[in-house]
Amino acid sequence: MIAEFEKLGRMSWFSHLDLQSTMQRALRRADLPVRYSQGYNPHVNLAFATALSVGAQSRCELMDVELEEAVAPEAFAQRLNACLPEGLKIRRARLADDHAPALTARMAEAGYEVRVPGLDLRAKVEGFLASGEVIVEKRSKKGVKPVNIRPMVHALACEWDGENSKLTMILEQTNANSLKAELLLQALGAGERYACLRTGLYAQGAQGERVELFEAAKE
Repeated sequence: MIAEFEKLGRMSWFSHLDLQSTMQRALRRADLPVRYSQGYNPHVNLAFATALSVGAQSRCELMDVELEEAVAPEAFAQRLNACLPEGLKIRRARLADDHAPALTARMAEAGYEVRVPGLDLRAKVEGFLASGEVIVEKRSKKGVKPVNIRPMVHALACEWDGENSKLTMILEQTNANSLKAELLLQALGAGERYACLRTGLYAQGAQGERVELFEAAKE
């Protein structure tokens, strides 16, 4: 079963490990026919498309739950929502082919909306888009290294309403290469006071077009 869910409010401060534990407990409480791993410490076979940074909210997180028997998507969502805490909610679900590629393998991009109070970032965004190279220090499991993030920003726009900068962005998000929204915001000089909402997870279609990962995972 592929399920899209939101992670809002206080749930935005849950780490990815906290989210995994919460979802596993809710799936068990919902008495859904989930499939368990083998071994001494069996757990629900559950995989997320990608992790979300602590403090960020989302309306489009995706997870793949293995089931022992088919359940109607509407019933799956209803039963699981009854067991989830406030801030986590299944938005939609659908049956998935057991042999379909993993969500992480299909993912290509992530979309975000960010509100930055008190700073007009329009000039910074224009300068960024005009640059061929923007080097930042990126931390990974192998340490910290300088990376050119400009090619990983596939779309970026900024509006100023007199009080807040409202940014929309599409960032590269693949197994091989990914850019977190906070790293781009750092490059734009946005400071640390901002509200970040993930709005979409995308795959690349057969013609190179952008398609929702939830829909692409049907293939």
